[in-house]
Amino acid sequence: MPQQPGSPDPFAPFSVEMTARIRPCREEDLPTLEWFGLFESHRELIRSTFEQHRENQGAMLVADVNGVASGQAWLDFSRREEEAVAVLWAVRVFPSLQNLGIGARLVAAAEQVCRESGCVEVEITVRHDNPSARRFYTRLGYRPYEDMPQSGHWVMRKALLALAPRSRS
Repeated sequence: MPQQPGSPDPFAPFSVEMTARIRPCREEDLPTLEWFGLFESHRELIRSTFEQHRENQGAMLVADVNGVASGQAWLDFSRREEEAVAVLWAVRVFPSLQNLGIGARLVAAAEQVCRESGCVEVEITVRHDNPSARRFYTRLGYRPYEDMPQSGHWVMRKALLALAPRSRS
């Protein structure tokens, strides 16, 4: 079919503008976090983590891209509470939106929530067969803490700087 004179080639690459923001997970986000059935088998885990989030034993953050929860980062404050270490887990961004800075923003927001919750460190477990994740967390300041060859994981940790006291004027 011939193209109309003066109209752009509909098959040429083009840019799309998106608005993304990090926010706490809401109950209506839960079905979206199954990502079109990819994580449907995790439905109960998603629900129980949300209950932890409601009870302030953890936090669930989402990357809202044009109104859709397209990334997530979950925190568990109870697992290492005695050490004041938050456990960061289930960090993921929808595949077509990866490498756009969304994951780094999710982790930065999660670290902020950890600081506000009184944590002094945050840790994440990374599979040995996922070297790109290890590079990602290393770039964000995480360092090897423990190698767990039996389970095929590394534990990485990052010390959190304390929040500066707010000035009272």
